[in-house]
Amino acid sequence: MLGLLSLRPQTPYEITQQVRRSLDYCWPTPERSLYDQPERLVGLGLADVVTDREGRRRYQITDAGRVALRRWLERASPMPRFHNEPLLRVLFADQGSVEDLHRVLGAVRAHVAERLELGLAQMEPYLDDDGLFQERAHVVTIVADLVSRLLGALDDWAAEVEQVSADWDTTQAVGLTPQVRAMLDRLIDDGRTRVAQHRDV
Repeated sequence: MLGLLSLRPQTPYEITQQVRRSLDYCWPTPERSLYDQPERLVGLGLADVVTDREGRRRYQITDAGRVALRRWLERASPMPRFHNEPLLRVLFADQGSVEDLHRVLGAVRAHVAERLELGLAQMEPYLDDDGLFQERAHVVTIVADLVSRLLGALDDWAAEVEQVSADWDTTQAVGLTPQVRAMLDRLIDDGRTRVAQHRDV
């Protein structure tokens, strides 16, 4: 929230829209807390409220808030964690049907397509120097690049699992079919290669 307010003073509605536009890709937040958090920051002295010419309340970061934001940026980040309900459903797919599995995979691919379309609409204006916060194009682009790669990987994975499981009659006790074994061999080879690369650094 301090990061958002560091960009410019914002109304509660603008904060909500900006979270949906950008932060939702990396830090999903329940909408109710979006209205609670600015007031909490005001209580801590990290933000204050100003009234614009139209009489709207806007939250803006204080000097103390900028110091807190810089201190947060200086700290080491923990390892990213996945919170992925479709992946959780696939993990327990052997407790349901093949149709259930394919329904989850189809929904994943539909969600990815929707997100990619939204992302394109957000990012293409930057090429014409017309992006929202154009002066931040450098950080917006490198974050969008990772989001795009993750969405692409999710789409590729779902498509491959659809293909691997296309002839399954059941999700139970399928075991290492030739296609599943090939997937396992690939992930082990890739993992070993990456571990070796990191050891050589």
